[in-house]
Amino acid sequence: GHVSKAISRIAETLGFRIFVIDDREEFSNPDRFPEAEETVVADYGSAFEKLPIGTNSFVVIATRGHRYDASATAAAMRTPASYVGLLGSRRKTILIFEELFAQGFTMEQVQSVRSPIGLNISARTPEEIALSIMAEVVGFRLGGDGGTLKLDNRLIEKAAEKAERRLAGAEPVGAD
Repeated sequence: GHVSKAISRIAETLGFRIFVIDDREEFSNPDRFPEAEETVVADYGSAFEKLPIGTNSFVVIATRGHRYDASATAAAMRTPASYVGLLGSRRKTILIFEELFAQGFTMEQVQSVRSPIGLNISARTPEEIALSIMAEVVGFRLGGDGGTLKLDNRLIEKAAEKAERRLAGAEPVGAD
C-alpha cells in the first residue's frame, strides 16, 4: 500500500537495505519498489526464510489485512531480527496478539513485538506515518528514547538570568 511505499523510500534515504514481501506479484516487484534489494512473492508464513535476516535486521509488517498480519508477525517473530514492528491500530494489535498467544507464543515473545509502531507525531498521511515509523526504527537502532530534544525550561530560564546579569554589567560574556 501507500504506507509501505513511503516507508521504503524513507528507509532507502537512511541507508537501509530493503526487502519487500507480498503474496501478490503486482505488489512485490522491482517496478513498484525500485529501491528494494529484493522483492519476494510468497506467502507470509514462509517468505522470511528466503531473506538474509539477522540480529541487525528490522522487520516492519504492513499487510492488507488482519489474517495476513498475524501470519507475517508470527513468521517474523521466528527470525533473529532485533526489531519486529506491526503497523495498525491498538484494537487491531490486541486482536493479533490474542491470535499469537493462541498459537503458543509466550508473553515475552509477544511483548517484544512493537505495535502500534511509530512515534506519536499525530501522523495522518502515508508519508507522515512512514516518517513516524522510521524515526522509531532509527531510535531503536541507535538507542534513542524518542523524546524531544527541546531544552528544558530550567535551562532556558538560566540563560535568561545570565543575559540579564550581562546586560546589567555584572557578568562577562560566556562566563559560567
